Amino acid sequence: MGRFLSWWDGVELWLSGLPFIAQTAVVMPVVLALAYGTAVVLDGALGNGIRLLHRARHSEEDVE
Repeated sequence: MGRFLSWWDGVELWLSGLPFIAQTAVVMPVVLALAYGTAVVLDGALGNGIRLLHRARHSEEDVE
């Protein structure tokens, strides 16, 4: 863990030393990829949850 934290400190120092435009060019693809991945996972989870609720609701209607 200490090796990773030392590496991360070096990355932070390198990134903070870059000009703003370069920082943006380095950080934005990473942030956009993380946001896209999070949106895909949440969309899938929500879609499956809604599908399960519809299935449960329809099975309750069939019983009555």
